[in-house]
Amino acid sequence: MRARVLVSVAVAATIALGATGCEFISPAQTREIKQITDGVNVSTGKIDIRNALLISDSGKNARFVGTVINTAEKGDVTLSIEVGGDTQTVSVAANTHVDLGMAVAPSDEATAATEEGQTTQGTNAGNASEVVFKDADTTPGSLVKVYFSYSGAEGVSASVPVLTSAQGEYATLAPSPTPTSDSTSPSENGSQPTGDATVPGTQPGGSQTDSSSGDEGTNG
Repeated sequence: MRARVLVSVAVAATIALGATGCEFISPAQTREIKQITDGVNVSTGKIDIRNALLISDSGKNARFVGTVINTAEKGDVTLSIEVGGDTQTVSVAANTHVDLGMAVAPSDEATAATEEGQTTQGTNAGNASEVVFKDADTTPGSLVKVYFSYSGAEGVSASVPVLTSAQGEYATLAPSPTPTSDSTSPSENGSQPTGDATVPGTQPGGSQTDSSSGDEGTNG
């Protein structure tokens, strides 16, 4: 009889523990996880970069997407972001976070790099900004080294994923290709003067008039 009681107590304890475990992964808890995890996180000095990634369809032009957070209580920071031989900068005020790449109008499925209230570490929201590299030399679907640095802190590099606009949430974020120099000149698209056209200062017969000799004939 005592053995049955012990077994019953053990079973009841197991059920109670299982119910308690469910509370740890309840929907109310999981809704607080707001960061998109396609990108990488890296820090240098007082600057934190969250969910960093590049969007590129061509591999040449690439848009940087992520959130830059200046955790310092005072002092603005100009952060340099280098990809290949191309370097762009972004200024972030003290105690401020800036979403990069979100200045483009999002598609219906697009979402911000980090939603408000997460990974911003209590900082104020700065104006969204664009960082586009025109000579990134990346390969879509791969990782590329990105170097982050600013004056007064040691720079740091990170392997950042290169994604394409084929993914719905990034459909509007791929930068436009750089225009080529293949446009035709006016002489190549048929706009040359025709044979019947006369050049200013010439007569139909082909002899060019001279203003000084014309004056002499009038005076004579």
